Amino acid sequence: MKYSEIVTKKQYNEYCKLHMELGKKLSAGNGNDDLESDYYVLQLIIDDYSRKQNNPFDALTPVDLLKALMEEYGYSGYKLSKELSIPQSTISDILNYRRGFSKDLIRKFATKFNLNQESFFKEYELINKSPRVA
Repeated sequence: MKYSEIVTKKQYNEYCKLHMELGKKLSAGNGNDDLESDYYVLQLIIDDYSRKQNNPFDALTPVDLLKALMEEYGYSGYKLSKELSIPQSTISDILNYRRGFSKDLIRKFATKFNLNQESFFKEYELINKSPRVA
């Protein structure tokens, strides 16, 4: 493939420059189907990179994201557990880093807060419970 996903700021700048040059050629009437296709593909790749760079949730762990959403929407652990039919102890364990998100919980939280499920898939460290003694 001619173009790939942008992974560096340098690549982003190069693609933006090329996109602008193609836009000038197309505006001047010097374009063809290949130039129009390249222009369109670059626009999609640039938009994708920009969207990912401007996602404020990227810096948060899924737990911090859930805490922020609960605060923003005025949910207590109790209220959220009742509304989503999740045991309150499960919410508490998640908020205190003692339990991870199951697929079912991710689906429920993403639907409730109108987010992409990927927002809750990021890895993070759990607090280990005391080790079991055999």
